[in-house]
Amino acid sequence: MTSGSRYPRDGRRAPGLPDRRGPLVRVSRKTIDITGLRDIIQRRIPVLIADSRTPGPVVCLTACIHGDEVGGTAIVHDVLAHLRHRGLNRGCVYAYPLVNSMGFENVSRFITADGEDLNRCFPGDARGSMGQQIARRLFDTILKSRPDLVIDLHNDWIRSVPYCLVEPADQHANQGFYGRVLKIARATGLLLVEDSDVFHPLANTLAGAVIAEGIPAVTIEAGGSFAVVEDGVTAGTQAVLSVLKTLKMIPADGLGARKKSNTRALKYTDRPLCTTSGLIRFFVEPGQEIRKGQRLAAVYSAFGSREETLTADSAGYVLGLEDHGRALPSRAVIAIAEHT
Repeated sequence: MTSGSRYPRDGRRAPGLPDRRGPLVRVSRKTIDITGLRDIIQRRIPVLIADSRTPGPVVCLTACIHGDEVGGTAIVHDVLAHLRHRGLNRGCVYAYPLVNSMGFENVSRFITADGEDLNRCFPGDARGSMGQQIARRLFDTILKSRPDLVIDLHNDWIRSVPYCLVEPADQHANQGFYGRVLKIARATGLLLVEDSDVFHPLANTLAGAVIAEGIPAVTIEAGGSFAVVEDGVTAGTQAVLSVLKTLKMIPADGLGARKKSNTRALKYTDRPLCTTSGLIRFFVEPGQEIRKGQRLAAVYSAFGSREETLTADSAGYVLGLEDHGRALPSRAVIAIAEHT
């Protein structure tokens, strides 16, 4: 393990931070070997550790589990820059800025060696597939740090708004535990959305596997993927810092006013789905509030005839829109946080 200095050696300030420093914090670096293929190629996960050297909460930040979702990496960098310059009152932050290096190199969501989705491989298996082995190594490393909270940073469709995703109530051990998670999620100041196991087994995501261990976890979807979208990075960074402030790990001064999250989590859905194929044109934008029955999009044939109109099944908010202009039968083209 190599240690970094408490502050950048050249004395530069991170963008947007005032020239004033709080309690000193030690920031160190290390890497985790995830493949063990030392005679062929060695893959590592970088880790940044901000330690106040004062007892307090332990928070883990993970980013780029999907290799094409790079905004979370920038969020980790900006959060650590803030801690270097403003200090950490108590506790420790473990940050994993680039979990899926293979996907990152190939601009792919997946572990390109075998096409696995790493965030469907948790808690992992030391003797399983490549994805399961990487997941197990990361998961064991996270648990070893004995975290009080895990924040998994992701990005959504290119046209999307930031929001905080929580696992459904029945995934938590009890209502008290679920209440603790909701309190943390509300501290982000982002739109609060509850995930759905209709789309994938939640226990196989990092957040789901962590919650199964009795550790609070939330997922932040910080705007669009593929490139660093600065608005999403700013929102995600402020969300993480607001959580650290709520945990009394950082001073409250220097942070902008936090928006209030919705009290009750809305339900995530990718319905309605298309039943035809063709060119899709949307009538709504990410972040827009919608009503039940409102027109969302229409699908057109090559000749310009309208083949299908999609309408909202319930009231809610548009989270994101399909990255491509084509629609296919049974393919998701929209993400909605709906009132239930």
